[in-house]
Amino acid sequence: MVRRKKDQRDQNERREDALRPHRYLGYDRDELGMYLLSRGAYKIAESQFKRAIWLNPFEVRFACHLAWCLYKQGYYTEAKNHIEQLNLKDKNIDEEVKTIIYLINKRFTDGVADI
Repeated sequence: MVRRKKDQRDQNERREDALRPHRYLGYDRDELGMYLLSRGAYKIAESQFKRAIWLNPFEVRFACHLAWCLYKQGYYTEAKNHIEQLNLKDKNIDEEVKTIIYLINKRFTDGVADI
């Protein structure tokens, strides 16, 4: 009976690990989302970015790409909210992410919407 309980716990732990977000997932969804974004399929790209974030909530680039997609659709405040939710103080971010953040923030300081 003790062995059975241990096996059940191990099975539950394996199930939790399988469902847990992982640092190496989501890059294919993000790449597909960027392709769709470049082609103007914003709604489909948005769903791909959301899926990438669900798979890997640790990657800042995915959230920035989603914010950029929302910005391109005209959802400026929602894009700004996604950028503000990111905790970028302690992270090394690349130039692409810095550019997206700058352009979205510029919309709110200058009132420029066509970028």
